[in-house]
Amino acid sequence: MFERLGSLMVKRSKLVLITFVIAILAAGGIGSTVISKLDSGGYSNPKSDSAKVFDYFVNKLKIKDPGVILVVDGKDRMANDPVVVGDAQALESEVSKFNGVEKTLSYWSAGFAPTLLSKDGKAGYLFIYTKSSDFAKVGEIGKVIQKKFDGDYRSLRVYASGAGVITSAINGKISKDLAIAEAISIPLSFLLLIFVFGALVASAMPLLVGVSAILGSFFILLLITSFTNVSVFALNLITGMGLGLGIDYSLLMVNRFREEREKGLAVPEAVEKTMLSAGRTVFFSGITVLITLSSLIFFPQMFLKSFGYAGIGVVSMAIIGALIPLPAILALLGKRIDKLVVHHAAITPKEEGRWAKLA
Repeated sequence: MFERLGSLMVKRSKLVLITFVIAILAAGGIGSTVISKLDSGGYSNPKSDSAKVFDYFVNKLKIKDPGVILVVDGKDRMANDPVVVGDAQALESEVSKFNGVEKTLSYWSAGFAPTLLSKDGKAGYLFIYTKSSDFAKVGEIGKVIQKKFDGDYRSLRVYASGAGVITSAINGKISKDLAIAEAISIPLSFLLLIFVFGALVASAMPLLVGVSAILGSFFILLLITSFTNVSVFALNLITGMGLGLGIDYSLLMVNRFREEREKGLAVPEAVEKTMLSAGRTVFFSGITVLITLSSLIFFPQMFLKSFGYAGIGVVSMAIIGALIPLPAILALLGKRIDKLVVHHAAITPKEEGRWAKLA
């Protein structure tokens, strides 16, 4: 099977590579929207007593948490001061007209309810209930309301909080941190790979597999969010494992290809032999990791299930990246895989060496 797959990659190398690049770029472009759909919760067991009580409140008693909470401070005025009352009512009226807001409740609209008043009597709560309980939608509403009202509003000082604002903040922070992490890890990984592979062209192979695994996994995760909630922290697993597996699998494939070429085999035969040995190893290694990570799906907490979803996606895409576009690239490059040599010792296969002695 692997030898036939290698033969197909050689015969259709250009078509395979062009098709894969287009598909993975499209998947990455569409899949990048998944960040706004991810959940920042999911740490509790839905079958626990506390979760059952929460569901009872929501489904039976129709009691729900506000999606966004505003703390409205009168600054140097008391909350029942006519100026504060008028501005707070105007604020509540404006907020209630936002798309996605079902209703509002505040210290002022609840008839000056003491439970919604601060101890010093200068600030009151304004609860904003959303039509949807979906974390992504609540987060979007929270983001819009925070941007619009957090800060000074007429005579008031408004502080935005609640599940929607926190969800938006966590998703935004993780999105920025992932960009920073990738901006640091990818160049550093490339420098390390230059030393390991010995040539600039060969050093790019793990990045191709790793980045394609990450972009493809984003799309898979987006599809999964259509059926169930997924934790935002699944992104961390995808980026970390995507680069790690890309390096691991590419190292196996490129080194085996070099060894077969060193034996005097032509490029097509070398690719086929590489697929038969290293490709087979990559496939079964990946399947083992995939099965192991899939066990996380059976945990009741959505937070842990999400790592299972992410693991299945990223490992699957890493296997595909190593067994389809990489052999096609090896077939196209041939001996040019060792162009732009930086470290001569790394590009020549050896039967004996420091690693062999250590083993």
